Amino acid sequence: MQRGSIKARDAVLLICYFLFTSMFIYAAVSKLMNYQIFIIQMDRQPFPDSYTPILVWSVLASEILAAVMMMTLSLRRIGLFFATAMMICFTAYIILVKLHYYGVIPCSCGGVIASFTWTQHLIFNLFFVTIGIVGIYLEQQFRKKKA
Repeated sequence: MQRGSIKARDAVLLICYFLFTSMFIYAAVSKLMNYQIFIIQMDRQPFPDSYTPILVWSVLASEILAAVMMMTLSLRRIGLFFATAMMICFTAYIILVKLHYYGVIPCSCGGVIASFTWTQHLIFNLFFVTIGIVGIYLEQQFRKKKA
């Protein structure tokens, strides 16, 4: 019986890692393929324009780093924490946008995600925050059993 639960946990964790990795690779590649549009969208964010180059490369590097970490066995757990923290930050930003804290803000996401409404973005992000929390919980349970 214990083996079945371990296999189920492993399967759920692999799904968590796969979904996060796929989403971050897709987002980064979409932004890189439409790099000039991404820069213009970042210029329209509620931050000083002088921050745009830093924000552009920070977002891209963070997305790629999170994906690579989750594809690397020794860094997978840290990558899951990092990816979940990023999604929490992005979700907080979306909540502020939805509350009109910044006024009207264009989306700077890539690909199909860029066509989402802010409400759809919020649901999408909350889905990934939930995946991250579930993955972290399962990782913690595994470590407790292992100790």
